[in-house]
Amino acid sequence: MAKNDKVTIRDIAKILGISPSTVSRAMSGKPGVNKDLRNRILTLAKELGYIPNIAAKSLKTSKTQTIGLLVSDIRNPFFQYFMSGLEKVLFYRGYKFIVCNTDEDLKKEDVYLKWLLEHGVDGIVASPLTDKEGHSNKMLYRKAKKFGIKVVFYDRLLDGDNDFDSITIDNQQAIFEAVEYLKDCGHKKLGIYLYKSNIYTVRERLEGFKKACKIFDLPFNTDWVIDGIDFETEEDYKKAIAGILSSSYRPTAMLATNYFITRVMLKVAKESNIKVPDEFSIVGFDDIVENELVTPTITTIKQPVIEMGKIAGALILDLIDNESRKVSKIVLKTELVVRESVKKII
Repeated sequence: MAKNDKVTIRDIAKILGISPSTVSRAMSGKPGVNKDLRNRILTLAKELGYIPNIAAKSLKTSKTQTIGLLVSDIRNPFFQYFMSGLEKVLFYRGYKFIVCNTDEDLKKEDVYLKWLLEHGVDGIVASPLTDKEGHSNKMLYRKAKKFGIKVVFYDRLLDGDNDFDSITIDNQQAIFEAVEYLKDCGHKKLGIYLYKSNIYTVRERLEGFKKACKIFDLPFNTDWVIDGIDFETEEDYKKAIAGILSSSYRPTAMLATNYFITRVMLKVAKESNIKVPDEFSIVGFDDIVENELVTPTITTIKQPVIEMGKIAGALILDLIDNESRKVSKIVLKTELVVRESVKKII
């Protein structure tokens, strides 16, 4: 056998003078092969550098042991933490996942979904997209489900569709608690910076803000609500908050709706020589390491992201193992981590 030839089960069987089916049973851990022979087969396979043919195996089992993971922005630490949690569950069940970065682009999501369907993944774990016109790839997700591919949504949902398992946070309550904290610190003039209002989580966070303002009798000033739905660059986001901060009548505090917005507000405040929190208070969203390293440290809404990843992994595996069960929808609570970026003005 040439050094670079791919080793097959037939090669191992020929060397040992046994049948390929015996080698196959030993490799897959099936009964019918004594311990001594099994060890000889496995040892020889390792020495020869045998690599199982996953495609052939999947044809026999109807499973690829592969999950497709769709993330909307791979640069966002949220998705990195989520992947960490997901991997902890899938790896120990022998599953791998393929990461597809949709980049908040509905067409890219369409391409990736079709590709995953063509390659016969066992499941799809997705943060589904909706564009600013309200379009989504809902029909493709339904098609995947019809083909027997299991689907779990995380972080985001598709409006009006309750057919999919999901793991999300209580976005409205997260913002509500942050507004209550700001009110207790004496802030009455509040603003909120929306990353993009077409995103499910961002819309939910805006609803939480509106409800909190109404319940706590705080003014809801639309001039202090920034929506980045049409923004394309970081400069667009910076200009919007710079306009508010340069006004003589501005909010005393603003809430971010993701880590990127938190960073943008801090940058613009620094560039404008506006002191946080003495002149402007900030509540961030997502608790990343940098929140504790900057000065002042950032008060933020912390999501249980790694736990979300683990739960998503458990849900997708449970769907694969149990063909018929009711849809599971899990909602987790967030935590407001109080640090130094909010001034008490009472």
